[in-house]
Amino acid sequence: MQKKLILAAIACGVLAACEPALPPVPPIKESRWLQQNWKAGERFWYHHATQGTSTFPVPYTWFVALERPKLWLFGAPPLLIDQDYMQQFGFIPSPKTIGSGADKSYGYTADSYAASYLEAEYKQKVSEVNPDGLPVGLARTKAYTDPTTGAPVPDQIGLTCAACHTGHLEYNGVSLRIDGGTATVDLGKFRSAFSLALAYTKYVPFRFDRFAERVLGPNYTDAEYETLKTQFNQTLAGMKAVADAEATKPGKDLEEGFGRLDALTRIGNTVFAEDMVTAKAPGFNWLNNFERIVAPVKLPHIWDTSWFDWVQYDGSIMQPMVRNAGEALGVTAKVNVSNPERPLYASSVQVDTIHEMEMALAGSNPMTPDAAGKVKGFNGLLSPKWPEDVLGKIDQTQAQTGKGLYKELCQGCHLPAVTEPEFWHPSLWTTPNGAGQSYLKVPLVEIAKVGTDPAQATILTTRKVAVPAYLGVDPGTLCNGKPTGVVTETLFAFALGYVVEATTKAWYGSHQTPPAQQAEMNGYRPNCLQAELVYKARPLNGAWALAPYLHNGSVPTLDDLLQPAASRPKTFCVGNRSFDPDKVGLKTTCESGTVTIDTATAGNLNTGHEFRDGPLGKGVIGRALNANERKALIAYLKTQ
Repeated sequence: MQKKLILAAIACGVLAACEPALPPVPPIKESRWLQQNWKAGERFWYHHATQGTSTFPVPYTWFVALERPKLWLFGAPPLLIDQDYMQQFGFIPSPKTIGSGADKSYGYTADSYAASYLEAEYKQKVSEVNPDGLPVGLARTKAYTDPTTGAPVPDQIGLTCAACHTGHLEYNGVSLRIDGGTATVDLGKFRSAFSLALAYTKYVPFRFDRFAERVLGPNYTDAEYETLKTQFNQTLAGMKAVADAEATKPGKDLEEGFGRLDALTRIGNTVFAEDMVTAKAPGFNWLNNFERIVAPVKLPHIWDTSWFDWVQYDGSIMQPMVRNAGEALGVTAKVNVSNPERPLYASSVQVDTIHEMEMALAGSNPMTPDAAGKVKGFNGLLSPKWPEDVLGKIDQTQAQTGKGLYKELCQGCHLPAVTEPEFWHPSLWTTPNGAGQSYLKVPLVEIAKVGTDPAQATILTTRKVAVPAYLGVDPGTLCNGKPTGVVTETLFAFALGYVVEATTKAWYGSHQTPPAQQAEMNGYRPNCLQAELVYKARPLNGAWALAPYLHNGSVPTLDDLLQPAASRPKTFCVGNRSFDPDKVGLKTTCESGTVTIDTATAGNLNTGHEFRDGPLGKGVIGRALNANERKALIAYLKTQ
């Protein structure tokens, strides 16, 4: 025993780090996926379908074999992927299979056809979707050839879009789970735990032996053990070299916390820095493209998004394929942008799966009229309805008053409510294109008017990146434009748009995709981008389920949002999922493991979008509301 304690003490001294503090998981008596027009098989597939990502830079078999990064004096510690542990990071538990009844505790309703639907629709056996019981948003990418080196790559582990766009909140012991909603995961804390788990495996006595047995099986040979150890040490050394180089950049990252991510900056760092570490071109240094985290945003909800004319918080992207493939590259799908001796823009991105995901979200054209001439409306993934049996009855008298307040104060930017006929008037939608599709003209509001934190919008208007000439980046070709010449430095927005389009084109070429099918998979829209100081004012259906509020998640509840900025909490904590059905938001007390949001910090500002008396503009968008008016408007938003 004394020897084990000494070894543990030595290991702790070597690691000089402990696992991140995490909030406890409250007891749950019932889990429930809200009905949003998805079948059980569709949901299960979407939660674990891979986009071709390798977010965590180790083989899949390594990832599921890692132990929790905590010193354990008696026996082996639980695995990193232990469901109770993963929930503390905000991940949502997911079953290994569905349709057998074993999935009921995970919130699935009885559906004996779930497995057969999945296999018929997505050509994947239910047993292959999530064999190790990983949480929602983690996916296994099957082995492929590294597009940069040509070396074989074993099965990988990566995030899929469900990791950031699936929400859950808890009330009275019921966990309400929301597809397409705002995730409450803290990916920063999980990355730290993952890195520590690797370090513990290397340095803590006996851990590597247990790891090797899980990866290789109990009958491994000495040669296999030594090969694995060499590969493991090389992987850690490579990760450390990149991290050490990035640590030399001046400045400090702004902590993102639960439910927030500086996705734009991270995509730029992945594609134009980390993917180009080995690039060789005159004057090019990948580290110059690396930037600090400065603009976390709330992980956005995505229902109806397929039918908006412009997407992202800053209304910067038009084409859904570029939006989604760019997200896949951002969470580390591999792409060759550094070795001109091999096919450039070849990648592990699974463009066909990305298109299937988009179709599950989108449904068919909502402006298609039925026999009576009434438009079909949104029919893919729908916004969730307020569950009155869990969260309480909606005061309909208050809601009727709130309806008038919505028309007075909200409709000018957020458009008529989706439940109102005016929302479907053709004047609010684009003229049908050649495929007969129209898109909602989502208002883009100038920051000077709405007054909210500008950090996210300024990324695309100010950040520039260097690109090797061999990549042939020509921003003039975007949006069906004509060539204007290859550049070696340009705005990040245009460089990303070009690289992502080139990546999808490379996939189409290697899969011999006909032009008509390419147009369909691109959503019948060109690759247009814009970089302006604006934020998108999207419809508010389902807004009750999306706390915290504003694009950067700097206001904890709807009640706080409807007050002057001076009355909003100056600091609050994220990491709790307990729901307040009156103020409509999540619990904000600062308990162990939660993350404090200081709204006086640039990037976290809770200014703007104010309701207070005085001249409109410069952040004031409406008159002051008294407590009863706030309750009425909130009651109406609960009906949407």
